[in-house]
Amino acid sequence: MSFEAGVGRGNHPASVFRCGLVISATPELPAVSEQADRLVELGVHRLAGWSATRLRAAAETAVGAGPLLALHPDLVPVSLLAPMLNLDGKPGFVVVDMADVDEFGPTMALPDTPVYMVDGLDRGDAMSNWSPAEADPAIAAADRTPLTLTEGLYWLLQHPEALER
Repeated sequence: MSFEAGVGRGNHPASVFRCGLVISATPELPAVSEQADRLVELGVHRLAGWSATRLRAAAETAVGAGPLLALHPDLVPVSLLAPMLNLDGKPGFVVVDMADVDEFGPTMALPDTPVYMVDGLDRGDAMSNWSPAEADPAIAAADRTPLTLTEGLYWLLQHPEALER
């Protein structure tokens, strides 16, 4: 996939929510510039092959109306993001039997832009313990799309408490 920083080529409309069936209050996330600073602090820009300046500039022009800044998974794969997670001093990791985690693709089209905003964040607590076969029809019936694995990781990088129940 070829990207140009800051060029918006579409996004999920703000009316298309992401993740679970019941919309909880959207979490308070830092301003986009602060989220970009956090990603720079963690070194995400280097994993994408970008300078800190390029990531910050792309964040300021990211397409979408949501509160969460995300980089396209083609830029930074899950296996590189997971170790950046930290909850109570414990780093994130990918278990050895999930060596193919980077091959898990989204079930819907993502914006054709390297950086975008995610709207309608919801952990999907209403579907806790549901199988994908049970959850997918309910998500579709609610005119929503699932949160991608990388989007979930970006959410946790900005708001680790979202992982706790």
